[in-house]
Amino acid sequence: MKISQSYSGLQKILHWAVVLTFAFNYVVSDGMGRALRTFTETGVNDSTTAKLHVIVGVTTLVLMILRLVVRLIQGAPALPPAPHPLMEKAAHGVHFLLYAAMIATPAAGGAAWFLGIHDAGDVHEVLVNLTILLIVAHVAAALYHQFILKDNLLKRMAPH
Repeated sequence: MKISQSYSGLQKILHWAVVLTFAFNYVVSDGMGRALRTFTETGVNDSTTAKLHVIVGVTTLVLMILRLVVRLIQGAPALPPAPHPLMEKAAHGVHFLLYAAMIATPAAGGAAWFLGIHDAGDVHEVLVNLTILLIVAHVAAALYHQFILKDNLLKRMAPH
């Protein structure tokens, strides 16, 4: 894996596309449990919101798999020096968990929707909440780097 100073243009596009698709689905998630029960019982999905949620969820999964492949091929920029070695371990841990959650969350939703696995719907809900916590940690760390450590970390993923 090669290491560069900034993420590639493709990595930035994929990052922000995933941000948008996840945020969209979070906003339109109300009523998905009801829509899933109706779909499971009748085989009919007459909810435009549910249709959009499913399409965007599948899109998020595809984008995340592509993002993982691109990261494995292109690598990631080196982290700036950390004030404490545990911060670097935490950064790697949160990134790993964030990638895993962002793949597992739509996969579980898809298993519930397309395969009718009821428990996968419950797992999907838990994973959404875990993913939100990881996103909050990720954003908080990025802001800490930018405004407290002043190491210009945000520039690596800035869409410019």
